[in-house]
Amino acid sequence: MGRFFGKIKKKARRLTEKMDQYQEAITFAEAGQQEHVQGLIQAKKVEEKPRKLLVIGRESTFSREVIDYAIEMAQRMSYEILALNTAPLSCETFKLFSSSRKKLCQEFQDISQKNVRAFQEEAEKKAIPFAHVVKFSEPDEALEEMKREYEDIEFVVSEAEEERVANRAEDGERLRSEIFVYHMV
Repeated sequence: MGRFFGKIKKKARRLTEKMDQYQEAITFAEAGQQEHVQGLIQAKKVEEKPRKLLVIGRESTFSREVIDYAIEMAQRMSYEILALNTAPLSCETFKLFSSSRKKLCQEFQDISQKNVRAFQEEAEKKAIPFAHVVKFSEPDEALEEMKREYEDIEFVVSEAEEERVANRAEDGERLRSEIFVYHMV
């Protein structure tokens, strides 16, 4: 609970600082000192830590819908994209076949790198900073690891689980993929 209030305090402090900077910029602009205002704005851009949008793929892939949604959201809200592929290849799974695990992990890494290229190219076209991470754990565990490693993740975008058979398309309906977006508190 303490972390929750700490983050709220941090965001409130950031908002107050931003309001103070805007007020200072307005004051100098009204006084006719536009050069000083531009200097304030540039200094703030350099000082501001970029926020991240974590995009969790389905194993080694990212659907077109998730890519499009993430690119649009990152562009609109000035986020960096952090793409995550996960594979549940834990040590327990391969206790008897340790050499197989290493080979399988390398193959998954290679496939993930190949599959993320389209996503990365889309981000580069829009000048959105992009990073790719591969984790060998369940998606929920990987998300927790990412939260510990990257403190500035604000939103998570992921696809629906395919195992839901009850959501089949009715007659006349188009089959569509659901995308989930979570805010990190």
